[in-house]
Amino acid sequence: MKKISLVILLFCTGLFVFAAGSQENKAGFSGDYAFGGSTTVEPIVLAAIEEFTEVYPDVRISYDSQGSSVGVKGVLSGIYSLGGASRELKSSETESGAKSIAIALDGVAVIVNKESVNLDNLTLEDTAKIFAGEITNWKEVGGADSMIVVFNRDEASGTRDCFNGSVIKMMKKKFTNAAAIVTSNGDMVSKVGSTPNAIGYCGFGYISKNPGTKAISVNTVLPEMPNVLNKTYPVSRQLNIVYKGTLAEGSLEKAFVDYLLSKDGQIIVKEEKFIPLN
Repeated sequence: MKKISLVILLFCTGLFVFAAGSQENKAGFSGDYAFGGSTTVEPIVLAAIEEFTEVYPDVRISYDSQGSSVGVKGVLSGIYSLGGASRELKSSETESGAKSIAIALDGVAVIVNKESVNLDNLTLEDTAKIFAGEITNWKEVGGADSMIVVFNRDEASGTRDCFNGSVIKMMKKKFTNAAAIVTSNGDMVSKVGSTPNAIGYCGFGYISKNPGTKAISVNTVLPEMPNVLNKTYPVSRQLNIVYKGTLAEGSLEKAFVDYLLSKDGQIIVKEEKFIPLN
């Protein structure tokens, strides 16, 4: 009798699992999909892909993190069906059919080497002068008598674009050509954290990813979520998903974007140290 009951229980359990699986994958998504773009957006998208593909196990999604501009170009050329961009679209991109939708908010923090730079604040003007190569020694801004090592992002970077617009151009400056160039937020925090007297910048989600760096305030405003939301922090932006034309109803791309904007998707945004939309 016990054996018969166990068989019935296992049979019923199997039916439940099969039904649940069918319900989860009712859209019938399958196949390979290529996304790519911003290194800032990357941790959000990768975490979302992991959760999304648990619901749709027949789907394989890759994300190629080569910068916002590469992401937008990839979407327009058909290499990617979705792109990540940590900047606004340019007029030339929208004229070519690119569209974007915000999935999170972010700030760009000024970071310095924690062990060797004994400053906790810079004015917006002094920050611009450092990245323009006009201030070259920390003693000029109240620090130690040491030459400043500047790290900058490559030109494909949306983070560079945001920092340039909100800091460098705002102060009518241009980036120095003497800065060392890095290709991602992760590389930025790694290089600043391991290089004495270094300065750089990164998205908020990367501030705590290297113990050798510290984020400093700008104009005495700390790089924190409330200060982005109340618009007192001077370097902030939207994080976007880019697509071409329309997000068709019933498409995997539309389902993925909807997931990013859902309650669960916005929890991922917060867990990755970025700022949810609501």
